[in-house]
Amino acid sequence: MVELVEHRAEWGALFRSEAHRLAPALGPAVTAIEHIGSTAVPGLVAKPIIDLAVRSATDVDPFALSSLVAPLGYAQHRHGPKNHGIYVRSAGDLRTHILHVFASDEWETCNQRLFRDALLRDHAARARYGALKRALAEADDGRDYTAGKRDLVEELLNAERARRRLPPTSAWDK
Repeated sequence: MVELVEHRAEWGALFRSEAHRLAPALGPAVTAIEHIGSTAVPGLVAKPIIDLAVRSATDVDPFALSSLVAPLGYAQHRHGPKNHGIYVRSAGDLRTHILHVFASDEWETCNQRLFRDALLRDHAARARYGALKRALAEADDGRDYTAGKRDLVEELLNAERARRRLPPTSAWDK
């Protein structure tokens, strides 16, 4: 079963606190840090994990930041998406933060940022996505939960891409 909780006002503050911890450690290797994922969308149920997106500097490999973030408790996650770097921070067995590192040339069109923006802008989309998440949360396997969201995520993502005059894409990052 996937643990979903009602939106918590403190998630924004937790993001800002973590961004302030990461910024000096990452230094000039990154040029932006943003809050993404469901915890970035007020009113949306979410897994209580703070997702952060960073844009790597032009000459920085998103998959080569382990030495910078390891002292802050992050470990590289090699089983997730292959199109950007992923680093996770945990407290015991529970993930608390996921750091997504995008190449600078992918930043403006990365799915995670566009999807967040669509949910922030469109109440109906946010309600549909929240209802689907609740329905899928009973899944025994987190992979089934993720796969079950794919069609709606792609629909909403591509509507946002069309709004920005971008071509459609697949929402699946694996």
